[in-house]
Amino acid sequence: MKKKNKETSSMATITKALIAVLFAITLGLTMSFLHTGEEDTTTKAFAAQLDKFKRHIVASHWQWRVRQPTNMIMLIHYDESGSEINRTPVRMSHNGWPSYELSDTGCENIWKALVAAPLRVDGFKVNARYYAELDDGDDNYWCRFSLSSGSYFDYFPDDGSVTSLTN
Repeated sequence: MKKKNKETSSMATITKALIAVLFAITLGLTMSFLHTGEEDTTTKAFAAQLDKFKRHIVASHWQWRVRQPTNMIMLIHYDESGSEINRTPVRMSHNGWPSYELSDTGCENIWKALVAAPLRVDGFKVNARYYAELDDGDDNYWCRFSLSSGSYFDYFPDDGSVTSLTN
């Protein structure tokens, strides 16, 4: 009689374990099926800063063209309602594009002058790095602004061009 109870008890334990595993698999499949991808708000905020960066490059260039020759302009920043919120000096290159010293610090200064905000997006630090290809001449350099998530864009101070956001 004791032998039969041991077999029944071990069979019940195996059955309970199989039910638990089956429940876990069903729950996992249901969660993956019902899960909707959440929007990456940090990348979206970074894209908004990129748009602002591009607009202010163009605004700086046209202001330089009106006042040329000058190596510094005052960029006025407005909010959505059109009210002035800030003024920042922007150093301009001889070609009329925002440019500072050729270094990581220079790239940081470009961001701060054009965006009028610290190197942060949605609470995350924006990395500003200076790059140059020395083989092709002195004017082949750029600034890369990136997030730790991998999103980045490049700004070329020699001609004012900006790449699209890359993830």
